[in-house]
Amino acid sequence: GAYSTGDYMGTSTSPQSFAAAVRTSGGSGVIKSLVISDKITNTNVAMELWILDRTFTAPTDNAAWDLSDANMLFVQAVIPISTAGWYASSAGQVYVDGTLSIPIKSNGTTLFYALVARGTTPSFTSSDLTVTLGILQD
Repeated sequence: GAYSTGDYMGTSTSPQSFAAAVRTSGGSGVIKSLVISDKITNTNVAMELWILDRTFTAPTDNAAWDLSDANMLFVQAVIPISTAGWYASSAGQVYVDGTLSIPIKSNGTTLFYALVARGTTPSFTSSDLTVTLGILQD
């Protein structure tokens, strides 16, 4: 269904992840780009991509985003996704930001993430989205 501003956009309480985001355990890199493919709608959606260096307990889908104080220490980045960066076709859309330069350091080799709605979204599920990071690995 639709998400309201501040809602967690996830499939379960297990966060989604980017496997092998860094070359070695405890390794580092630089996030250079973000691409989000939306195969369902062509309505521009404002949201945030929260990236953490380890797993965390996420709220249930469509619940308020509420990261614990302990997990707040593991945030590597919060990337704002504006309504202006979307490019639409008649069947879906793609968000592209190639201007990023965010240093990251992972606890292992995987980064974990959460999408948070910033504004009311159309009806879709987070599984309708594909999130891809371009990472320059050290």
